Amino acid sequence: MERKFRKYWKFGPWVLTLVAGLIVLTMGWNQKNDLAANSLPPTSARPSDANFRANPHDYNLAMSRLAAQAGKPCDMIFIGASVVQRWNSKGGSVWNNYYEPRHALNFGVSGDRTENVLWRLDHMNLSGLKPKVAVIFIGLNNRNSAPWEVALGIDAVVKKTQLVFPGVKVLVVSLTPHGPDQTPVVKTNELLRSYADNRSVYYVDLYSHLPREGNNWKGLGSDRFHLSAEGYEIWAEQMEPLLNKILPLAPATASYQISSTAGQPRPDLAHTQPGG
Repeated sequence: MERKFRKYWKFGPWVLTLVAGLIVLTMGWNQKNDLAANSLPPTSARPSDANFRANPHDYNLAMSRLAAQAGKPCDMIFIGASVVQRWNSKGGSVWNNYYEPRHALNFGVSGDRTENVLWRLDHMNLSGLKPKVAVIFIGLNNRNSAPWEVALGIDAVVKKTQLVFPGVKVLVVSLTPHGPDQTPVVKTNELLRSYADNRSVYYVDLYSHLPREGNNWKGLGSDRFHLSAEGYEIWAEQMEPLLNKILPLAPATASYQISSTAGQPRPDLAHTQPGG
């Protein structure tokens, strides 16, 4: 027995070396896979067709609006989810006075998250559009993700928009208040503000102009999530000074000013000169 053991033991060091080598290779492979997994962008920054499959009705509406724009000028595009989609209903009067004359396209789809917008920008035919300005309001539906994940998703949408529409000026609108804890919203907005270079990407602070009122916020509807008609007016008020610099209205249209109280545009002094 001892002789037999000695006979085979001479291979022992080689066997041990081989086993040790396999262990090291396995550990290295696992580490490589872990690094690869960690290097992937978060879900918020990876295109997904989940909402397209779950919500075909609103996607068809977006495609209908896109088809109706064919052959027409498009100087401005609004990109986002239900809050953007509702510009044509709740915010209709402001849209008609301020964005229709700018040949704006509503590219909002209810239920979209940042990753769904990325998928739309990849798969819907936008080749005929050459907007000068893109307004991006997205991220509310990513609210269960960490602020850095939401911000990275929005940044991915900004970069994709710039890729699809070369030379476009991008206006990133802050997230609006929602939920019991505003800390994640504030942190996300701080990150969004840091992305603005004020040359090609601008930050529009809507959050600060929607203060708490009782158990709700100014400018939000009864669901404490979507904007009311007043909320769309406030949005336009905060965006108009910047838009007037990069995409000014024609003089005949610019003689109207948004009312912060009545909910309807009011005629201003049509012949008043700036600074007069």
